[in-house]
Amino acid sequence: MPDFFSNRLFLTSLLAIVLLIAIAWVAARVQLDRRSRALVVALNDSLRGKVVVRRGPNAKGFAGLLEPAPDPFVQFDVNYRTIALFDVFGHLHSLLAPSGDHLVLSGKLPVRPAAELVWRNGQIPGQALARRERSALWVQRRLDIVDAEFAVRGANTGAIEHVFVDLQARFRPFLDEISVQSDRDPEVTVALRLAGLNMQEIPALVTSVRTLGRAALRS
Repeated sequence: MPDFFSNRLFLTSLLAIVLLIAIAWVAARVQLDRRSRALVVALNDSLRGKVVVRRGPNAKGFAGLLEPAPDPFVQFDVNYRTIALFDVFGHLHSLLAPSGDHLVLSGKLPVRPAAELVWRNGQIPGQALARRERSALWVQRRLDIVDAEFAVRGANTGAIEHVFVDLQARFRPFLDEISVQSDRDPEVTVALRLAGLNMQEIPALVTSVRTLGRAALRS
């Protein structure tokens, strides 16, 4: 009899734990779905155009284009990814901190950029560019106020460096990559994690990416 009650208690506890995990997983999925839709709304509010969605929006994120593409770009891609669909522990963690959220804004320029820049969080630019063509033309810089190393290339990089400093000052805790490279398609990429970023900052982020594109075209 004691074994019966002991086993029954164990099974009841196990079922309760499974049920709680399932409820938390569903709640996290709903939260991620709402976040994806809120991001689409925020992007639509950033410009006169709208997001033409190719995938989503749902709990896994979404992918789409801003149409018409904001000046100076001829194409502007948005890719938002959340944590993996079956990552149960990731979904549970997302209830407290959505660190798995990753947003990539990419813009295609009408002509080859006159000024280029590359920065990746936690990487030294020289290592990232060592195997690229014309790597010797890249000049490494350091931004002490945010402890960031980056590399530039071009006859006049003053404007693009100024925009880089502005992006770092405003979005540094969230940024993963800022890149303007002529041998990439699209040429301009800004990638960041959305954990803690207020959706009201999205219009300012899009404006900064546009300014980065304009700076890249200045000769």
